[in-house]
Amino acid sequence: MLPYAPWLCWIAPTVGALIVPLYGIAGGERKYRGHIAAASIGLSVLFSLSMVPEAARGEITDIRLPIPPPIEVGILVDPLSVLMAIIVSVIGLIVALFSHGFMGRDPSLTRFWFIMQLFISGYLIIVLANNLLFMFVGWEIVGLCVTYLTAFQYENKKKALLGLKVNTILRVGDVALLIFILTVFAYAGTFNFHELSRSSSWIAELSRSGILLISSLMFFGGIIGKAAQFPLHEWLPDMLVGTPSSSNALTECLAGPYLMARALPIFREAYVAGFDELSYFFLTVAWIGATTGLITALTATAQRHPQRVMAYSISSIIGFMLTALGLAGLGSHMASGYLAGTTILTVDGFVSALLILSTVLVSYAVKSEDLYNMRGLKSRLAHGGMEVAVFAMINVPPFSGFWLCNWVQALALELSEKAYGTGETILVYSGYGLFALLILTGGITALYGLRVMGYTFGHGSSRRKTKNIPRSMILSFAVLLGITMILDLGVPLIIPLFNEFFMPIVGQVVFRNVFDVALYIIPSVSTVMTVTALVVGGYVSRQLYLARKIDPREIMMRYPFLVKIHALFLNRFYVYSLYHKIAYGVIAFSRKLYTNVEMEGIRTFRIRGINEFFDLVMRWLASLAQWLYPSVEFRYFEKAGRRFALNVTRLSQWLYQSVELASFEKLDEEIAEKTDQLSSWLYPSVEVKSFEGFNQTVMKNTTTLSERIRETQTGVLSYNMIIIVIGIAILAVSLLIFGGYLGARI
Repeated sequence: MLPYAPWLCWIAPTVGALIVPLYGIAGGERKYRGHIAAASIGLSVLFSLSMVPEAARGEITDIRLPIPPPIEVGILVDPLSVLMAIIVSVIGLIVALFSHGFMGRDPSLTRFWFIMQLFISGYLIIVLANNLLFMFVGWEIVGLCVTYLTAFQYENKKKALLGLKVNTILRVGDVALLIFILTVFAYAGTFNFHELSRSSSWIAELSRSGILLISSLMFFGGIIGKAAQFPLHEWLPDMLVGTPSSSNALTECLAGPYLMARALPIFREAYVAGFDELSYFFLTVAWIGATTGLITALTATAQRHPQRVMAYSISSIIGFMLTALGLAGLGSHMASGYLAGTTILTVDGFVSALLILSTVLVSYAVKSEDLYNMRGLKSRLAHGGMEVAVFAMINVPPFSGFWLCNWVQALALELSEKAYGTGETILVYSGYGLFALLILTGGITALYGLRVMGYTFGHGSSRRKTKNIPRSMILSFAVLLGITMILDLGVPLIIPLFNEFFMPIVGQVVFRNVFDVALYIIPSVSTVMTVTALVVGGYVSRQLYLARKIDPREIMMRYPFLVKIHALFLNRFYVYSLYHKIAYGVIAFSRKLYTNVEMEGIRTFRIRGINEFFDLVMRWLASLAQWLYPSVEFRYFEKAGRRFALNVTRLSQWLYQSVELASFEKLDEEIAEKTDQLSSWLYPSVEVKSFEGFNQTVMKNTTTLSERIRETQTGVLSYNMIIIVIGIAILAVSLLIFGGYLGARI
């Protein structure tokens, strides 16, 4: 590992983000701003790769700065953090090179590169932080950068509003996560991941307080927001549409599954230790993931903007990741589900980037962002890149989707088998239900994945001229395609390597070699159902969008109910409308409160209610006074007051005669006599002889000195000049003699 690599990994892009504006202020050439960004991100790649040997040896390093609690700043170097740092930095570098050509001479290049580098820096803080607090700092940096990228073209009011919407949805999840973090600190006294995993006392305290399940669901709420899962998934399509398309291949969605994988061992150990309420937490994770996969896949079938389709595909695939991690917590062993989730996380990071950049490349060339109007580009590179990404996404063997989706589906069936033996009915039905959702999602994914291929590279050509593609876009896309193909086709080999790489976390060997992987996945019910779903979805898509033997419009005219279903998918299951209704409902409610309560109600209360209230109080006090005076005041206080006044008068007379006349007057006379004696002595002895005599002496001496000095003033200029020269000489000699001594004293 290079010296200070864990720190420099995220500091390098931070420094780059600060350099770019300074370089712009200094008037540097515009094209070199992209070079600075690529260089800083390239350093992150170098530093992250240098940490691989330590992680491969199973070493776990927790580096902390000596900062007093509760603030904690530190870095955790373990297999998961190193793997994620490599994914983020490598994809970030490829996206930076692609963006260098895509952005061209955009007038806002300085702002773009500042946000991009800060985004990657925050992302690296998330995956390398050793504690929840420092991780949340990176979490917020990434969220703000996503907001600014969405509203990058803020002159366009629509895109500015998209940025506001993205920020609002992300804040919902962030607030939930922050509540969990503060709750954990209140019960555990630390934010550190290792310290939280070593001791389960804080989990026991949460359980005894009855908030363990609630707090764990708050934690998952933060993940839902960041991972674009239902019902907080609608920010991602707007983000991909709003941002400069060159930058949206590196989304922040992977931060959600990463955090789930980071905390999974802690929650799993607590569940095994007997905190059964966490079973509902893991079920929620799995069901939200599977439900999001299905809903977003159905929504993608009706979208025309290619980036919206890619956004929903990302949410769908991340749903598979979270389903795997949720099943890992419920299964007999955590290892298989954990490996499935992290493998999908790794491979999908590159597949999703390739999928997005392939559509961006085509859109850039044909100058259109409408699927119905994107044909016309004859590029083997773009066509090959989209094929690799789509085939992986729709589970075509031997691409990665076939192995990984089958793996997750097999885990769902294993959960049902395990729960059937223990009699846990809810887990039995959950396993079968999750399996059905995942199979259905696979078939729908095949439908919309081939739909994108058909509209982009199908028969027919556009009459528009295509735009020349910059070399940096082509080279970076080719590099991404090469890396993705290696990962995509090499999944059976990668899985055993990951098993060994993650042994410090999973602690169990699941797959020793590629044959174990093949024997686990291929001869299974999951494989049969996956292939069936692929064939059905692919056949329908081919007939509709590739061969064009069936006209979708004719089918909808023949079956009117399909129009309503299409409208449901086109309008995103009306989740977007639900957001608006909630927002407008809150605004309307607040306005009614302001009008009817704060203005009318309070005004009425002030004018009428308060006056009536005080009138009532005054009448009650008057009645009380009328009753108190004859009954209490006159009968008791009046008579007692007369006796008290008489006694006080007698006491004052006795004090005056006995004390004041006898004591205080004699004391005053003695003090006055002593004061006269002291003043008679002070005047002649001190004031006349001392102060007055001193003043007379000073006056006489001053007068004598002035008369003698006046005698020296002859009025002759030459004498005066001689006296000045003699004075200067005396001063110079004095400085030579006493200057060193005075300097030393000073």
